[in-house]
Amino acid sequence: MNEHVTKEVLNQAEKFFKTACVPEPVQAAMQDSVGKSREFYSKAAAATQDGAKVLTELADTAWSSTKMLNDKIIQNATANAEATFDAAQAIVRATSFSEVAKIQTEFVQQFTAKAATQSKEFFDLSTRATQHVIETAQAAASKSLKGSF
Repeated sequence: MNEHVTKEVLNQAEKFFKTACVPEPVQAAMQDSVGKSREFYSKAAAATQDGAKVLTELADTAWSSTKMLNDKIIQNATANAEATFDAAQAIVRATSFSEVAKIQTEFVQQFTAKAATQSKEFFDLSTRATQHVIETAQAAASKSLKGSF
């Protein structure tokens, strides 16, 4: 008997679900929910893509600034090494101790002045590079805030 009751309940349930309709208000609410979810997803995906573009732009700017500063360091180091070798060569060709002392004195004075100039140039360049990265970050943040939900 138990098996017969179970079959009957299953038959009745099958008939009910075949003929049952989703009420229009429920269907409308589900459609609205799916539409809003899709819209939210689209906005989130766009914001994510915009964020990735902003980060890429910021990273490119930072890398460019770093490369420029590294190039300046290499340029200065090369110039300083050349000046040192030139002074050493002049000292080797000197014929007296007084001439050696004069060459060394002139080299130290020129090298000190050159190092001060290089330091100032590097500081100025570094300041401009940092300012450029900050401005890029601020512009990116502003753009990102304008485009947010």
